[in-house]
Amino acid sequence: MAATDLAPAAPSRRRLRIILLIVVPLALAGIAVGVYLMRARYASTDNAYVHADKVLVSTEISGRVEQVPVHENQRVNVGDLLLVINDADARLAVAQARAHRATVLTEIASLKGQYAQKRAELSVAENTAHFAEKELARESELAARHLIASSQLDVAQQAAQDAAGRVAVARQDLEALGARLGGNPAAPADQHPDVRAADVAIEQAELDLQHTRLHAPRAGVVSHLPQVGDHLDAGRTALAIVSDQGMWVEANFKETDLGDVRVGQPVDVEVDTYRGRTWTGRVASIAQATGSEFALLPAQNATGNWVKVVQRIPVRIALESGPPDLPLRAGMSAFVRIDTRGDTTRATAKATLGAR
Repeated sequence: MAATDLAPAAPSRRRLRIILLIVVPLALAGIAVGVYLMRARYASTDNAYVHADKVLVSTEISGRVEQVPVHENQRVNVGDLLLVINDADARLAVAQARAHRATVLTEIASLKGQYAQKRAELSVAENTAHFAEKELARESELAARHLIASSQLDVAQQAAQDAAGRVAVARQDLEALGARLGGNPAAPADQHPDVRAADVAIEQAELDLQHTRLHAPRAGVVSHLPQVGDHLDAGRTALAIVSDQGMWVEANFKETDLGDVRVGQPVDVEVDTYRGRTWTGRVASIAQATGSEFALLPAQNATGNWVKVVQRIPVRIALESGPPDLPLRAGMSAFVRIDTRGDTTRATAKATLGAR
C-alpha cells in the first residue's frame, strides 16, 4: 500500500526538478536579455524638471507702490495693469518741463526783439560812419588847401574812427544774437534748439508719468508681487510673470547615456506630481556644454589629485501631448525616457518645413 502511494510522487518531483533546473533559468535569462535590450534602447533619468518662460518685470522709475490691482498667482494677459506707482513727482516733472518750454519761448522772443533792435542800431551806425567818412574827405581837402586848421582835421578823423568802431561793435552784437537764435534768426521759434530740447524734456517727463503704471508685457501667472507702500528702485525686479503655455522639460542625462540620443527622438515624460500619467514629446535639442561648464567655479582637472566624475548634459524636450486636465508648473520634477530607436522622420520634416 505504501509503495502504491509513493508511485505518483516520483513524476511530480521530476517535473519540479526540470522546472527548477531548466525552465526557471531560461526564464531568468530571457528576462535578463529583455532588460538588457530595453536598457540599450531607452535612455532615462529622473534628473528632469518642467520649465516655462519667465519674465522678470522691473520698473522704469523709482517710487512708492500705490496700488496692486492683481493678486499673487493670478493669470494676466498682455497689457493688464499690474501695479501703480505714486505719480506726484512725475506730474510735477511734467509741469516743470512745460514751464521751462514757455520760459525758453519767452527768451527766444526777447532775443528776436534784441536782434531787430541791433539791426536798427547797425543801420544807424553805418549811416553815421558813411557821413563821417564824407566829412573826413571834405576836411582833408580843405586842410590840403590850408583853408582850415589841422585840429579840425583831427576831429574829423576821430569822428570817422569812432563811427567805424560803433559799426564793428554793432555787427558783433548782431552776430552773437544770431548765434543765440540758432544761426537763423528768421526761423520759427519751434525750430530753435533750446525749444527742441525742451520738447524732448517734456516727452521724457510724460513717459516717466506713463511708467508709473506698470502693464504686463506678456501673458502668464504673476508671482512675487510687491505690497502697497513698498519702495521700488528703477531697473530692479518688481515681480515675475511665468508663462503657462509652451512648457518644456529639461533633463540632465549622464554623458555616458547620450551615445544614441538624437534630436527628434520620441520621449515619454512622467511628472512626479501626477504618478501614472504620461506626457509625450520629442528631443528638441542637446546642450553644447555640460552643466559644470556654466558653474561659477568650474572644476579644475589639471591637478595630480584628479578624480573622474561623470558629467551631466542638459537635454531639452518639447512636450507634444498629455492629459489636458492636469496643469504643469515650472519646477516640477519629472522622469524622462527617450526611445533611442524611435522614428525621427516627423521631427526632421518639421525642421525642414521650418527652414523653408
